[in-house]
Amino acid sequence: MKKSTTVRAALGVLSLGSILCATNSGPFAQPAPVAREPYRLDASLSPDGRWVAVSGSRGWSDEARCWIVPVENGVPLEIEDAQPHGAQTLTWDASGNARVEVVNRELGVPEMRWINPATGETVRLTRDRDAMREELRASTTEWGTVHERHVPDGRTLRIVRWTSEGSHVDLESIGDSRITLSPQPGAGFFTSTRGGATYLTRFDMTNGTQRDIVQSGSLDLEWRASSDGRKLLVSEGGLEHRVRILDAQSGTLLDGPWVTTEPRWIEGCDGRYFAGVRGGQRVLFDLLRDREVSMGRDEGPWPEVTATEDGRFLVENDREVALYSADFRRERCVFYAPVEPAVAAR
Repeated sequence: MKKSTTVRAALGVLSLGSILCATNSGPFAQPAPVAREPYRLDASLSPDGRWVAVSGSRGWSDEARCWIVPVENGVPLEIEDAQPHGAQTLTWDASGNARVEVVNRELGVPEMRWINPATGETVRLTRDRDAMREELRASTTEWGTVHERHVPDGRTLRIVRWTSEGSHVDLESIGDSRITLSPQPGAGFFTSTRGGATYLTRFDMTNGTQRDIVQSGSLDLEWRASSDGRKLLVSEGGLEHRVRILDAQSGTLLDGPWVTTEPRWIEGCDGRYFAGVRGGQRVLFDLLRDREVSMGRDEGPWPEVTATEDGRFLVENDREVALYSADFRRERCVFYAPVEPAVAAR
């Protein structure tokens, strides 16, 4: 298939310093243009770990740019005329093709394309608006919806609807309570307070069961499911903030406890890594190798970190995507957000 005309090789990315140092010369020189805010990035790793899909947007406008970037050394491909949809502007399908919605220049209509990252070829496209909406909906919504109401006696009544199955389950909890749907369709977790203790309950709509998997004396009970839904990262407040890894179905202790705060899963590798804060330092926990790795001081917002299959990490913030070693040492920049000097600040 002929290579898509909307994909072109990026010839280079100017650094912010080189832009701000550029000036005109001569007796009638104009003031150097002031660069606008750079694109804020959102990146996602391809299923095979070889490519990064990068979406760039400016928060105050509808501008959007997209790139397909090789993790190893190479030239990124820019996808032109991208339609801005936030983080969902550019994503991956299960086959490893980049999916993006663009405006067809010749027809002036939106279309969705699936692009082979290695060749830049469009392997599939559609202009069917209903099909495009369904693709976006399927990639941005959870498997179900939650409707809840609070009653005067302190109970919380919830109805969880499983959209694709057309089924629902009624749940009831007491006291302060929150609910999270599992990445595994038909399952989820909610808390309830009974007899001075906090219970974490798992519900499973496939077999109609509800089961308490955690009983805690702490009212500060938090949990996060791993990306595959098989593990729970559970933290309990108290004199020491303790974190444990539990089997998401049975509640069996898999690993821990650790004394740390602000725990969070590291994306990729299905629950192998999590991170937290201890002694003013950010620490990465490798469950497979039973080791702890320093991520530096706990300063500023947390970056987005994705683990790769070869044991390294992609670290993303608003300005760049960088590759880090297994010991969380920076190796190199994979992609830096461009700032165009030709467009002055408005």
